[in-house]
Amino acid sequence: MNTEEERKCYVIPLAPTDLVQIYKVKEEEKDFVLFVNYFESREKLSAKHIIIYLANTNFKTTFSGIDEELLVEYIKSDFLIDSPLLSRFVVMIMKTRYGHALNHLEENLLLQFSKEQLHDFVDKHVELIDELCETIASIIPFVLCTFYANLSDENKEKEFELGEAIKDIVVTDEPTNCGPNIARLVTDGWDGFLLVCSMLGFSKKYNKQLFNEKPSYFGKDLFFMLGQTKIVENILSMMPPGFITTVDIKPPLSDEEMEAEILTDIKAKADDSTS
Repeated sequence: MNTEEERKCYVIPLAPTDLVQIYKVKEEEKDFVLFVNYFESREKLSAKHIIIYLANTNFKTTFSGIDEELLVEYIKSDFLIDSPLLSRFVVMIMKTRYGHALNHLEENLLLQFSKEQLHDFVDKHVELIDELCETIASIIPFVLCTFYANLSDENKEKEFELGEAIKDIVVTDEPTNCGPNIARLVTDGWDGFLLVCSMLGFSKKYNKQLFNEKPSYFGKDLFFMLGQTKIVENILSMMPPGFITTVDIKPPLSDEEMEAEILTDIKAKADDSTS
């Protein structure tokens, strides 16, 4: 992709000529990121319909700007989109909710959504954020239960501690304001997931309205997606030594290794959003 094409900022819905050009570029550049002129796009589409449109294109996306409505829709939408930038802003909102400092690369993103806007968002949507955080914490019991359910009968007998632990996990079935993009939040914002876990502790319930076997993730279910993105492995590695015995689990990353990975990822998001 040439520099001029990289910097082109598109208004959606995309014009037919733009679609043709994008698909040509996407064939050559597997890491193509659609750069959306958000505020011009809002002249034609609501934030909700922008999310739906992008979900249907299946393009990895970043934005020239964002607003409160886009972040709310990203959290609540039933449509999955690939936007690491939005995931990072939601992590920043969770950090703001818990009084956790932003890192210096997140500070660079404040040009698009300021600290004042983050605090205003938290004040206005605190119930939604708290529900989101509780939902994120529920990923751990969901992973443990699904991992155990997928074991052979022989291995279930060997995983005595896990089997006993999941007996205390409650599966609820109730309406939720959170959508499938929570999987993106955890994949793109592992530090946000760890922050939530440190604040809320070990959850003993999950809601099957969201945590289920429906193929809502590009034709796959949630557990499959979490496995593909190493989230299952990372969660299992958080368990006490000897808790899981039938599979080899790599030790968790050190704090230094994790911080280096996160900062590299955030820098890439910042570069995408300003290119």
